[in-house]
Amino acid sequence: MPVASHALLHVAPQSQLPALPNGCEVTSLSMLLAAVGYRVDNLTLAALQPTNSAQPIFGPRGHLFSDIVRWGDPNDSFVGAVAGHRYGIGYGIYHRPLTRLADHLLPGRAIDLTGRPFDDVLAQVANGTPVVTWVTSQFKPTDNWVTWAGPHGPVHATEDEHTVLLVGFDRQYVYVNNPLTNSAGQRLNRDLFVSSWKQLGRQALSITQAGARIPTPT
Repeated sequence: MPVASHALLHVAPQSQLPALPNGCEVTSLSMLLAAVGYRVDNLTLAALQPTNSAQPIFGPRGHLFSDIVRWGDPNDSFVGAVAGHRYGIGYGIYHRPLTRLADHLLPGRAIDLTGRPFDDVLAQVANGTPVVTWVTSQFKPTDNWVTWAGPHGPVHATEDEHTVLLVGFDRQYVYVNNPLTNSAGQRLNRDLFVSSWKQLGRQALSITQAGARIPTPT
């Protein structure tokens, strides 16, 4: 079935600031849950998400993000300090543990769309439910990458990692609620957005409407 040519959902924006400088993921999830009628604030979600609060091990060159040689794995839990530099460096959390958190709150209704074609993500929006998406903070591909030793093997990460709520699209643009700027329906170049989403591993998370059938992958 072809994807609709456009859609735009009206979802109230939320800000990750000032309390959660590194909390774009839980803030985007809070907006998604609110969109399907389940209201829980981002601070509560930050406390519920699995967290590895250990701080990174740096190499001999310094203490920049690019100097990290050993740290946690965002595929397991939030890595570092979600509340920001006052409590230490923070990175983020990826789709798998965040989907488990969503499924804990709404059993059987979390949909992990990671790895599917972007048209599947757009179809979810066209059907009336926004999607949490992992991209870059500039919404375009980045060369700012580092690889550190994680607990299960190498972790390839970028300081530009960001998460937003996809609420709409048309042929040229996508529209997002951006928790970093507390904006609703921010218009972005669609091709660049998709390219950055692919760089971050095609990660996407949504929720079925109550009683709706979970779609099968295309």
